[in-house]
Amino acid sequence: MPELPEVELVRRALEKEVEGASIEAVAFSDFVNKGHATSRKTIIKQDLDTFRSNVSGATIRKVGRRGKYLYFIMEKSDEIFHMVSHLGMSGAFFVTDSIEAIADRNYRKHWQVAFRLEDGRTLSYCDIRRFGEMLTVGRMGDFPPFERMAVEYTHPDSLVDFIDRARAPANRNKAIKAVIMDSAVIPGVGNIYASEALFTSGILPTRKAGNISVKRLMALHKAIADVFDLSIENGGSTISDYRGVSGEKGSMQDRFHIYQKKSCSSCGGPVKTKTIATRNTFYCTKCQR
Repeated sequence: MPELPEVELVRRALEKEVEGASIEAVAFSDFVNKGHATSRKTIIKQDLDTFRSNVSGATIRKVGRRGKYLYFIMEKSDEIFHMVSHLGMSGAFFVTDSIEAIADRNYRKHWQVAFRLEDGRTLSYCDIRRFGEMLTVGRMGDFPPFERMAVEYTHPDSLVDFIDRARAPANRNKAIKAVIMDSAVIPGVGNIYASEALFTSGILPTRKAGNISVKRLMALHKAIADVFDLSIENGGSTISDYRGVSGEKGSMQDRFHIYQKKSCSSCGGPVKTKTIATRNTFYCTKCQR
């Protein structure tokens, strides 16, 4: 699943490509249409006609990111609304002359939503595993995940907010890895960067949040910020399905210290694995405590 760095890179690319562009029409794949015909709300999490009516004729004024979500500030008939999108496990946006012009055959084959822009280009949402989501809302506050989300890691209050939320009574007895993967504590941390940040800060992922000192939580917050920034600098992590807007792959996976490693990059000892928050976690019992 794309985590914060990958979503931020998509945002930056879309910002350059589609801000100021107007949407002429929207098309849905057979998979999306069939899903909605059986009341599954596949990809589009609202009525298809409502979604199409809302975005057709709208202008994309800004592309933003909140945690792992993209949002598009849209304007239509002097009214502002938002289109929110989550990339799921394998979602990707492409801006090309047409769907057929998407270079990666697998993504081209699995296009799900196609926005025809006024200038003739197509903004395509492709999703191989089909777990992505998209919908329109009037205000950002109308979208429940945004209501409970902590401030972004770049916000001046993020460190204090992170410590307060990590040490909250509801989190004290939870494994720290599960805690930092909760967007109500810090947004955007997924399985990969949780393992990497915990390794860098020397904290065992199984340690209860309530047993970690403020000093070590400060180090953990810094490690999260650092790994996010490093990943953005290196184009994100391409483990399997992540692609940038132009189809490019990231290289952050070449800089992992612990994730999917057999031996510790620091001491050379064996890397342990354990399922935490339903995800496979990688750690070193010698270097992390």
